[in-house]
Amino acid sequence: MTQALQSGQQRTRSSTFFKWLLPLLFIAIAVAVFMYMRATKPQAPSRPVAEKIWAVSVTPASLEAHQPELVLYGKVETPRMSTLSAAVTAYVQTAPTDAGRTFSADETLLQLDDRDIRLLVAQREADLHNAEAQLSAENVRYNADLKALKIEKNLLALSKQSVSRIENLNKRNLTSQEQLDNARRSAQQQALSLNTRQQAINDHPNRLKQITASVTRTKALYDTALLDLERTRISTSFDGRIAQLHVAPGDRVRSGDPLLTVYGLDRLEVRAQVPSRILPLIRNALNDQGTISASSQLDEQQLALQLDRLAGEVNSGRAGVDAFFRIESSTSLPEPGRSVAIDLKLPVQQNVVALPPQALYGTNRIYRIVDDRLEAIDVERVGDITTDSGKTRILVRSADLQQGDSVVTTQLPNAISGLKVREAGK
Repeated sequence: MTQALQSGQQRTRSSTFFKWLLPLLFIAIAVAVFMYMRATKPQAPSRPVAEKIWAVSVTPASLEAHQPELVLYGKVETPRMSTLSAAVTAYVQTAPTDAGRTFSADETLLQLDDRDIRLLVAQREADLHNAEAQLSAENVRYNADLKALKIEKNLLALSKQSVSRIENLNKRNLTSQEQLDNARRSAQQQALSLNTRQQAINDHPNRLKQITASVTRTKALYDTALLDLERTRISTSFDGRIAQLHVAPGDRVRSGDPLLTVYGLDRLEVRAQVPSRILPLIRNALNDQGTISASSQLDEQQLALQLDRLAGEVNSGRAGVDAFFRIESSTSLPEPGRSVAIDLKLPVQQNVVALPPQALYGTNRIYRIVDDRLEAIDVERVGDITTDSGKTRILVRSADLQQGDSVVTTQLPNAISGLKVREAGK
């Protein structure tokens, strides 16, 4: 019984094993057949990789003489910007003009109340007359002392003679001792008077210096008062325009308070920064010609300019040097602070090539076509020009650029020397 049971269990396990083995065997055979078929399948022939050819536009290089133009952006300035201030303490009486108006030289721009100053002038004038009168009195006194000195010398001589006679009489007992003493006393008093007169004459130069100094000091105070009176009328010595009015009639101003800001019309100029790469051309032109012409558009009017000078120093953080352009036009004068675009005419340059702006890569590189491939050329940009049709062309120069070279005028994102290209349309 037990043996029969064990034999049945063995048959059941064998049946279960073969039930799972057959599916695994079929899967293994299928995988093996798939791998064999994949390994033995025919290979398709590889296609050769064709190099991409880029179509570009070109222009022939033409070495010619051109006058470069340079566009600069500047600001109108003036070195003659003045703030007129009060010289005295007074009320503003009248203001005949306003900000923005032009004026002529010596025109009254502001009038301060001058009544207090006129009273001071009258006082200084009286002090001057008093000092001058003292000077005249001293001269009269000195002349009188000179005349009196001669008289007192004669009186002293007479007194001495009188003493001599009385002494002789006294020796003969013809006069009293009292008379002799009186004669001697009179002679001593006359000598003292002569000494006092002589001292007054000797002291005349000192008194004259003191009085003269007083006259000079009083005259200076009088002139100062007259100058203050003159300064109550505010004006300038040049033609100009009022930039700002700081006071109004009725305001009380003190000495040093600002009244109005003005600037001269004959010294207006435009300050613009010149790139460092252009500086050698400009310096040479200034040395040879003395000036360079330029122009600008302002309020739909042409503004003639002349490059007058270059700045004497370079401000920190600036890449170029400031240039100052003198305004030659007299019909339309800009206000200080306005920004203008300047068209600067540079000296004529030889052996330069005019190219479209698209031909320039970066700031100093172009490409030409050699054997259907790009070749990079480093160039020097010397400026721009505007054609008769109004198109802008850049002017470049390079020793490697030859007449007739095919220069690429298409901007390629992956331009590099050796890149295969073809001319568009071919």
